[in-house]
Amino acid sequence: EGYGGGVIPAGNCAGRFSMPVSAPMSPRPDLGPKPRLGYTESGLARAAERRPDDPAIAALLADRRAGGYVIGGDLIVLKKGAGPHEALFTVEDARALGPGTETVFLGLLEGAGRFGFGIPPQHAETLKTRDDLVVTDLRSIAVQGLCAPEHLPPIAEAKAVLHWHIRHRFCPNCGAPSIR
Repeated sequence: EGYGGGVIPAGNCAGRFSMPVSAPMSPRPDLGPKPRLGYTESGLARAAERRPDDPAIAALLADRRAGGYVIGGDLIVLKKGAGPHEALFTVEDARALGPGTETVFLGLLEGAGRFGFGIPPQHAETLKTRDDLVVTDLRSIAVQGLCAPEHLPPIAEAKAVLHWHIRHRFCPNCGAPSIR
């Protein structure tokens, strides 16, 4: 029977299990501007050369302009605000939230150090009872716009690095402690 008549055979069964050819697709509708990819546009200068320099990191932590993000496993701690909540804590305020597991250097913003402060996930859960804090997961923060968008990339980086350090404490080949 061939391929005429607007029918394309399905498999080797020309005619019996044929499907009609649909009309050509309409042009793509205008969906507006592309959405912002929240985790990709970090304003931080990575300053990776400073990571192994303990005195430089200590000086950055001591600078009153330093700040950081508090992460407890999959939970992110925010300071409750009237509009978007505040994601960035002072070093002193971050450390006062509970026992720290680790601090990681994320980079610099206008010369001020930005850090990720790890706390035990169980402790992050207990912080949910405080009226001055919002404790939730990163996806909820991003989708609901719970903090200013410029904080999303460094929060995601802090969460990823802290999680990586938990899972990769030792070299898989020789067993030596990982260098941070």
